[in-house]
Amino acid sequence: MRINNFTKLLILIPLFSVYAQKAFTIDLNIKTEPIENGSIKQTGIGVLFFKDIGTKNKLTNTFKYKSTTVTDEIETYLLKNYVTNYSSTHFISFENIFEFSHQITEKTKLNIAIEPTANYESNFDVSDISILGGIELSQSLNKNNSIDVGVKRMTVFGKPEILPTFSFNHQFNNKAYLKLGFPYSELSYSNSIRNKFSLNNDFSGSSYNLNSPVVTEDINAITKLGFSQIETTLQFERNMDTSWYVSLKGGYSSNKEFKFSDENRTKEMNQALKNGGIFSISIKYKL
Repeated sequence: MRINNFTKLLILIPLFSVYAQKAFTIDLNIKTEPIENGSIKQTGIGVLFFKDIGTKNKLTNTFKYKSTTVTDEIETYLLKNYVTNYSSTHFISFENIFEFSHQITEKTKLNIAIEPTANYESNFDVSDISILGGIELSQSLNKNNSIDVGVKRMTVFGKPEILPTFSFNHQFNNKAYLKLGFPYSELSYSNSIRNKFSLNNDFSGSSYNLNSPVVTEDINAITKLGFSQIETTLQFERNMDTSWYVSLKGGYSSNKEFKFSDENRTKEMNQALKNGGIFSISIKYKL
């Protein structure tokens, strides 16, 4: 598989950043969930570093690589009586997230994110590159409450689109925390410095270009595939020592679907998928 210079930059920029900084995290994640004729399996690795610039500014850079395998050919969801040899469809994703936060006042903070991504099926092309990201304003209401409001270009519904983001945040005490909003909500509790339990609700999705068009029975040429769902999970994170963390997550995925479309997204075909369980394991190293 040939990766061009842009993809190499997506990989090298965060690696140079990590080399130059001591505050970083490496995260290895494996996730699996069933679908009608097989399963969706994902393996990902993330590298994060952050740097404080003065007392009011912070820069965060997160690089993510994700390999997704659908253990069934996607043509089975488009063509009736399609005969498959039980092969699989494989997708690759690179994402490099640059986040800059600025403390405007004591209670107000501005967050800006730029997220160049490359999502494709096996073979990379310049058309697979897209720019996501957005802007968010965080306002502290009092000692325990704050709100976040913003707008962001993201793929939570299976295609790139500009959507509002919002959340209400409440710190019950030094052990319990609530974040309620879109696209992510969390209720967390820590009974010790080594254990953390959390209940999460996450709108998640991705969008990929296909290697070659799939011509459907109504002569539409499908060139793009999107995947979206709502994940409701219970997570347990254990701090093994000062640097190593293990996280287990299990739950239920709903509103799950494949979203097929032509090159200009003028014609869309949504294929609903069976709701079902979801499980993932993650190992983190923090320095």
